[in-house]
Amino acid sequence: LWGEDLADLATDFRIIVYDRRGYGASSSSPRNWRVHAEDTVALIKELNAAPAVIIGYSAGAIIALDLALNHPDLVAGIVLLDPAFNITRCLTPQLLKTLATVKLLRWVRGDRPAAEHWLRYVSSYPTGGSAYETKASEKRRAKLLANATGIFADLASGQGNVDEGQLTEIRVPVTIVDAMLSPRFLRKSCQRLKKLLPQAGNVTLKNSGHWIGLDAGDKLINVLRETVSRFQTK
Repeated sequence: LWGEDLADLATDFRIIVYDRRGYGASSSSPRNWRVHAEDTVALIKELNAAPAVIIGYSAGAIIALDLALNHPDLVAGIVLLDPAFNITRCLTPQLLKTLATVKLLRWVRGDRPAAEHWLRYVSSYPTGGSAYETKASEKRRAKLLANATGIFADLASGQGNVDEGQLTEIRVPVTIVDAMLSPRFLRKSCQRLKKLLPQAGNVTLKNSGHWIGLDAGDKLINVLRETVSRFQTK
């Protein structure tokens, strides 16, 4: 799905997308964000893709920040798309309620109904409704629900090993892209990262929720095209 969302960039750049462990055709999740980061390091080296611009979407921001701190030689820059970073410090009543409901649904009905509840929430808008209901195709919803195990493995993987106090030491270019219509916990995450990364650039998508590829696909491609071009000339 991510590859489809970024396909238009392939006219100008080499685009590498992969099934992170726990998803698609890859093996089961290690439930460890540092291991996910090392997988990305191995992939970049194997494909001779360094230095690469790392696009970390949602919790993928944990991996992007890890690489920028620990493998800067492999990184030309990072783009954090509506990042979900250290969300235990971004808790909201609605997030806590949703997590409790998801836990109950998994116990009573299984992974797929629980995953559907979670996906509706993370793609919801403050005005009501969600991208899952109004914009996601049947094919996209089916693929997402087929990866319910990976979704819950990520939720069980903790906050990662990135030390917030070290973020000001990142020397590669950073851009944070935040979505104004995302759930409140993600808005808080973006605001925290802006303070923790004062050196970062920022782009705000005023008419997009967390599912940026569906809500603001053309704008996303334009932002990434401009940002990646700028990173590659530095």
